[in-house]
Amino acid sequence: MNPANELYDFSGKVILITGAAGAIGSEAARQFAMHGANVALTDINEEKVKAVAAKIEKESDRECIGIRADATNDSDLKSLVEQVVAKFGKISGLINNVGWGKATPLWGSDTEAMVASYKLNTISAYNVTKYCMPYLRKEPNASVVFSGSMVGVTPSPEFIEYSTAKAGLINMAHSMAVASGPEVRFNVVVIGSVDNGDATLEAGYDPAMLKKISDAIVMKRRGTPADIAHAFVFLMSNAASWITGINLMVDGGGMYESKMPS
Repeated sequence: MNPANELYDFSGKVILITGAAGAIGSEAARQFAMHGANVALTDINEEKVKAVAAKIEKESDRECIGIRADATNDSDLKSLVEQVVAKFGKISGLINNVGWGKATPLWGSDTEAMVASYKLNTISAYNVTKYCMPYLRKEPNASVVFSGSMVGVTPSPEFIEYSTAKAGLINMAHSMAVASGPEVRFNVVVIGSVDNGDATLEAGYDPAMLKKISDAIVMKRRGTPADIAHAFVFLMSNAASWITGINLMVDGGGMYESKMPS
């Protein structure tokens, strides 16, 4: 039986993380580097992603690079993968973390907005995964992890664009898992309500909504970026080498409201 430090040793691994300038992506990059991986971070915000990569490299003493790429631009994603391979010679794992969606009433969307959300949250993950696959197939215990969302597995009429795209992402990940057999593992972290700082407020939440959510969560708090990063590390590690095609719920136990009268 391998001790825990060996199961979670990422020495010699190269992990690519999209959406890496944000709270969850940057924390995931830091965690992988601290476990010994070389990390490639990408985001549409070039200045921020390069700064995050430089900071993690200094803290961890692992090689980290920040690359600008628009996740909705196919040529950007192809170039991204080529740059990572040119730098490190391989890709051992991919965290598809790009994703965002604002509050939109059920009947308040239109074709353009629905398609734009699908391109950002679902098609982007398909394209970057496709370009990584030739390299992932060469690696032992290769793994792809997707940032899912609770709105993708529960009725969420308040976020119709985002929830529909995330539902598609989850189904796509399962299809990739069954088609890839023992070569590459595919799993989804279904993320509950997480404190992403300004991004949470930009999505349309206000303090009253956030308090209501926190009070309803079984663990009585919203998640942190580190809570999600730990799940990414587990699913990418040797400890999860026989796990593929699952939705790992990381949501503080979910939201519960008693059926009894108050």
